[in-house]
Order: sequence, then structure tokens, then C-alpha cells
Amino acid sequence: MKKSGVPFVLGIIFLTLIGVQGAPVMRKGRCSCIKTSQGTIRPKLLKDLKQFAPSPSCETTEIIATMKNGDQTCLNPDSAEVKELIKEWEKQVSQKKKQKKGKKHQKNKNFPKVKKWQRPRQKKAT
Repeated sequence: MKKSGVPFVLGIIFLTLIGVQGAPVMRKGRCSCIKTSQGTIRPKLLKDLKQFAPSPSCETTEIIATMKNGDQTCLNPDSAEVKELIKEWEKQVSQKKKQKKGKKHQKNKNFPKVKKWQRPRQKKAT
């Protein structure tokens, strides 16, 4: 390749990368939930609860519950039971975060810091 062709190719690559950087990321280009479940879900069996806001690819709010056995269920975001489930789930998540923070602080309290002047001095050999 000639020297004049190298800047041209680098310019094309650069312009392509700039265009890709601003592209929106979409979930599969459509709604993930076709139908929503009408049944109730017990919070103890719940592994994860994800809530997706409306987007250009899907104009409805989607709530996907992942169970401990791996099953995924779409829930009706307008249901009173689902709204209550979301509140309970958020409480559990915030409590877990607080417990993790508490454990970090407890680890530090078990081992007090020893200042330099409190350390035993070694005898000098003569």
C-alpha cells in the first residue's frame, strides 16, 4: 500500500468508530414480554427482578422475574400484587447491601491498629 493510502484507510476506520460510539443499545429490537403472568410469585422463590422502562424498541414497561430454579416470568406492571412484590424486593436488596457494608466495618474492628510506638522494640545486638 502506498503512503498516501494509509491515512485514507485510518480516516475511514476513525469515522466508522465515531459512528458506532453514538449508536443506541437496544434489547433485541422488540419487547421481551409477549404475555404477562397473572399468577402470584412468592418472594422466597425469587432470584432476581428486573424492571425495564419503555424505550424506542418497546413502548411498555416490562418486569421480568427470575426464579431460583432458573425460570423467567413476565409480570404485569399495573398489577397491585406486582407493585407490592417490587417494594418487597427493593427492601430485601437494600437490606443485603447494608449487611455487606456492616460486615466490612466489623472486619476492621476485630484487628485494632497498632501504632509504631506501641510495638515491642527489639534489642540491638552488640
